[in-house]
Amino acid sequence: MTRDIAPLRQALEGTTEGDQADIYTLLVNWNTSMANALEQSGDRFRDAFWDYLEETIELVASAAVVEDEPDWEFLQDCAEAYPPAEGDHHCTVLIANILGRCVIRTRIRHDVDAIPTWALDYLGRITMENDKDAAWEESGAFGWGIGHDEVAVADRTLARAEADDEYWASSVLKHAIFADAHDAIDLYERILQSLDTMEDLHHVEGMQRILDEPFPQMPRYWEPTDELNSPGPLSADAIEQLLRVLGENIHPKRLQQFNDMIQFDLERAATEYGELDSV
Repeated sequence: MTRDIAPLRQALEGTTEGDQADIYTLLVNWNTSMANALEQSGDRFRDAFWDYLEETIELVASAAVVEDEPDWEFLQDCAEAYPPAEGDHHCTVLIANILGRCVIRTRIRHDVDAIPTWALDYLGRITMENDKDAAWEESGAFGWGIGHDEVAVADRTLARAEADDEYWASSVLKHAIFADAHDAIDLYERILQSLDTMEDLHHVEGMQRILDEPFPQMPRYWEPTDELNSPGPLSADAIEQLLRVLGENIHPKRLQQFNDMIQFDLERAATEYGELDSV
């Protein structure tokens, strides 16, 4: 056992599945071992991170659900101990993954407003700069909160898109299209119409996954179809709404140029909703 990750290995071996007290210890030792590995080199950190991420996440996940429902109190304790964009800890990716799972479960089984505001706020505060790429990728589950009465998911996503974080907005849209297609397309239209954004079809490229997949690809290491019914497929009304938004906001020649690369009918968006005579 290499010395840098010895605390983590010992914690993994000593963790009982479903034991929340053990998880607090596991998080401490994950953080210690990742910091030790990073002190050696970036390559060593990446190796240790990916070697142990799945096993660690699955143990945290086993303690986060009690009697088939998220234990939000336990999760909030973990989230408050390791907040995003604060300090130099390495636990955001673990917490974001589990929060993403629980947010999705709650949205599908109950209602969007049953999702705790603090959980959405945690996901919405994760950034590439402060929390690195793995946690940033997990945070797209913020999109499952679209339409929440107390968390302005659409407004916050638009604000980050306008602040040069359009790729994060795209990851949110990948999730939001599953949660509420009409609200997601409304958000997409606002992004297209903003003077402070640049991307257009990149967002559709991500959203089109709903046509082939029952759920988004994140959170990692989770098969939601084992326990949840897919919210799809995309309704005919939602598809028509999307084609209208595309046709009214993107030049028809650009839509036609990329028609073969996108599963949505960009040609029809251009001809039925665009101004083909525009230059």
